[in-house]
Amino acid sequence: MRTMRLLATPSDTEKITVAETIRLDGHWPEVMRLCQKWRVLPVLSSLAARGLVAVPASQSEFLHRENSVTFFRSTLCMRVGCEALRLLESAGIRAVTFKGVAVISHLHASSKDRMIHDVDVLIDPADLQAALELLEANNFKRSVGEESLADYIAFIRKSPGAAGNQAVSFEGRQGTALDLHWKLGRLDVRKLITTAWRLPVQGFEIPVVRPAFGLLLTVHHAIRNDFVPDEIARDVLDSGGWFRLLANDPSELTCARAHAEQWGMADALDAMSLIVEHFGQSVPKRDKTSSRAATSLAGLYLRQLEFEPINTDLVYLGSSRAVRQILLGGLSGWGRYAGFMRSFEESNGEDSLSVWQRIQRVVRSARRISFAQWRQIRAIARIKDRLSG
Repeated sequence: MRTMRLLATPSDTEKITVAETIRLDGHWPEVMRLCQKWRVLPVLSSLAARGLVAVPASQSEFLHRENSVTFFRSTLCMRVGCEALRLLESAGIRAVTFKGVAVISHLHASSKDRMIHDVDVLIDPADLQAALELLEANNFKRSVGEESLADYIAFIRKSPGAAGNQAVSFEGRQGTALDLHWKLGRLDVRKLITTAWRLPVQGFEIPVVRPAFGLLLTVHHAIRNDFVPDEIARDVLDSGGWFRLLANDPSELTCARAHAEQWGMADALDAMSLIVEHFGQSVPKRDKTSSRAATSLAGLYLRQLEFEPINTDLVYLGSSRAVRQILLGGLSGWGRYAGFMRSFEESNGEDSLSVWQRIQRVVRSARRISFAQWRQIRAIARIKDRLSG
């Protein structure tokens, strides 16, 4: 909790106070480890450069070295992503970038302020085959492996963790990564593409989602990751930036809230605003009081931040839709379904467990949760179901 407060509070005075407490308790190694795990070292480096935190000499060298590597990788990744967008546009394929590149282009001066490890590009589903062939013809290697695209798409349609997201990952030059999306649950792909802003990035002028949708797609990523702190630290910080930006643009804020209602994300957006407010940031006034689902979702995040992350498999138990998807996946060929699941987990750096091991782990986790925690888990399950469409 203290690390996130250091990063997320808008108050310089509080940042200085929290940093001093960390120093007195000798917790800088743990803070550095968390910032690396959360991929927010650029934020910590910026605070040090501004003189708000005094990183001990034993940690300062590590921070400088890792941040330099992060900056190089992020810059290269953005460059390759911009080249991919130019390729798609030259072939008449409309596309837009979102998530990390959108955050940098709208909210930061350069890629040194925000780390990215891949570029997210969204296309119309009708252009999928043409986009795949174009990227592969230009030295982008699909990360699906030897399996056919049809089998892969069938798997992600039956994967409850995707929350309606459908995408293929590519590896570009020098180990860069690009995720090509064509479906984002209930979100209107064509609207996201046709309302894009053109902004200068890495010497290119590229299509980037408008700010209203930048915020919603940040929240969308947090939903897909079950509001687990290790996975959404950047989403919380990015949301704070989006709220500050939209506070000065009422039309964009209205757009964000209207489409959140339309796409089944209103409770999640409200939950993110509650989380940001928890760390002291002012959020533009909402039209109504927070729903029980929103407060449950915010509580789920804050509890995990204070204690430990939930076993995300519990979210599947709270969703009849997720259970149906898993059963359908098994009925279509369990060996192939499980193989995809293992490769998917391994590509995300997760431990790959057998079905029996997962069942045992879920049972142990379920025994430890309270009724209040179960209600929070049900809240995220219902929102994921709604978002999936």
